[in-house]
Amino acid sequence: MNQLRVSLNFHNCTHVYFRNSSCDKCLKVCPIEDAISFDNGRLEINEEKCINCGACFGICPTEAFSINGFFPDKLLDQISNAESPVISCKLNVPCIASLDPQYLISFVLFLKKDISLDISSCDSCSISILKERIINITRESNSFLEDIGVEEKVLLEDKSLWTEIPEIRNRRRFLKDFGKISAGLIFWTLVPEIDIEAQKEDEYKNIVEEKIIPEKRQFLIRALKDLDTDPEELFIRTDKLSFCSDKKIDNDLCTNCSICYNICPTGALKPERDRLQILFEPLVCVKCGICIEACPENCLDSEKKINLNTFLNGMKVLAEHVMIPCEECLVPFSYKGDSTICPRCRQLDDELKDLLGID
Repeated sequence: MNQLRVSLNFHNCTHVYFRNSSCDKCLKVCPIEDAISFDNGRLEINEEKCINCGACFGICPTEAFSINGFFPDKLLDQISNAESPVISCKLNVPCIASLDPQYLISFVLFLKKDISLDISSCDSCSISILKERIINITRESNSFLEDIGVEEKVLLEDKSLWTEIPEIRNRRRFLKDFGKISAGLIFWTLVPEIDIEAQKEDEYKNIVEEKIIPEKRQFLIRALKDLDTDPEELFIRTDKLSFCSDKKIDNDLCTNCSICYNICPTGALKPERDRLQILFEPLVCVKCGICIEACPENCLDSEKKINLNTFLNGMKVLAEHVMIPCEECLVPFSYKGDSTICPRCRQLDDELKDLLGID
């Protein structure tokens, strides 16, 4: 599918928010060696090696990758009229691995039907290694659907017995549609009044402050809002999922350093009440994990499950603090009821005593 091209907006990458983020999902899922690289703290795509399969787009928690000309909402429209909806690299996607479980869950909820993923070409494909990801996203999707009481599933099926003529016709229509979209994009980039580079600069301003909620999460939110079941009665096993979580903080260890909510790419973690509380909104958490990695006190962790109503509508208070000035340095710190001297000054006192040999 040469009409489709993967592009990278590094400003959405978790490494922008936390340079030392361990996230390397795109590097691991990419089936072509060195098509994606991470050098000098920055991700890059080697356009000569990239085959535009879209697996990086599907797995990136913050959607730093995109597939120009590929729109999941249009895919939903394409399969919505089918009695048995099918998603296939031979018909309507560059590769099934380009889809996130949140899209598959949403498709099932919107259509109220089983959705089949055609894996008939996977074993003979040059990037057959992606079949494992397809199996994983199917497993994740069905775990979520099971937890919320939905009987319909995402199915892995071999559609190799399809008749050849309709398949070719549908594939040609698919490529023709994307050809039109690509032509339109080329036209607009040639209009002299539009300064594309200036638009990009504006788009990238204040990216950390603005926060980003990925489109796939917005898609899932719309689908779950129409769920008939009472969300209070349902629990999601977040330890089975790669895209959502619940959080907890050990208040006794938390120093209110503000790192966790300042680096959160979606704003799921945020301060409140004069920065004396740390709040968590599960609905916009994408489980990127950088808040846990960056916490200097290791007091932030994930829960194994979450109530669906909390996921959809909740705002939790994870930590509350009383701030007082340190008696020695006068810098405010989180008072735990034991000492009126901040942890840093206490550490310095202990080090000085060790140096002088004072008990």
